[in-house]
Amino acid sequence: LDFDAAKDWLRASIQADLDALIKHVEEMRQSYVSLPRPVEMSEARLAVFERPPDWALAARKLTDSACDNYGVLWNSKQNSWITPIRHPGTHKLMGWQEKGQGSRLFRNRPTGVQKSKTLFGLDAWLGGTMIVVESPLDAVYLQSLRVGSGVSTFGASVSSEQIDLMRQADRLILAFDNPKLDSAGEKISADMFNRIRAQGMECLFFAYGDSGKKDIGDMSLEEVEFGIANAKHFVFGAGAIYA
Repeated sequence: LDFDAAKDWLRASIQADLDALIKHVEEMRQSYVSLPRPVEMSEARLAVFERPPDWALAARKLTDSACDNYGVLWNSKQNSWITPIRHPGTHKLMGWQEKGQGSRLFRNRPTGVQKSKTLFGLDAWLGGTMIVVESPLDAVYLQSLRVGSGVSTFGASVSSEQIDLMRQADRLILAFDNPKLDSAGEKISADMFNRIRAQGMECLFFAYGDSGKKDIGDMSLEEVEFGIANAKHFVFGAGAIYA
């Protein structure tokens, strides 16, 4: 059924006791439901985690020093990465994102944390050129390679607040997942092309070239260096995202 036909079927098929429904709504109006208190965040909450083990660092090609700079930790019970979510101004802990190593575990803590209001790694960003990636660990990988300073949007979507934070960059390179291979990466890159231009800002798009790699985390040092050196300025048009 199409949408309109489905609505007609519902109207004809569902029986409702309106008197009972009205009574129920009135009872609900008189009830009181207390909202849960928001979870208070402090650095002490990270004390249960530890430094990433050597085998995990090797698996993601990350250095211990880069993880330390970005505050990346490890949950040994889940074999998962802990990437802190911090306030963009004060760098106070807001929560964290957890991602399994070799598993599908993925969650944000606390539930509902407003990660869209900040950028991962903003406190570790060195200034000047800002390379924006989707995954927090890809930002750490860039510093591990010593080729640039990256931040992450915590996924394939970008908020207005995050775009405003990108204004701090002298040179902005967007390196979302390869638009030639990843539909979500293509969509966010095209969206950012329009939004950056509308905001009166400038950006370049990371050049994946013929690497055949989905994201920066899969690339070699030489491939990443090529992508940065050949990043295409958006003045060349929407085709710049496929550099």
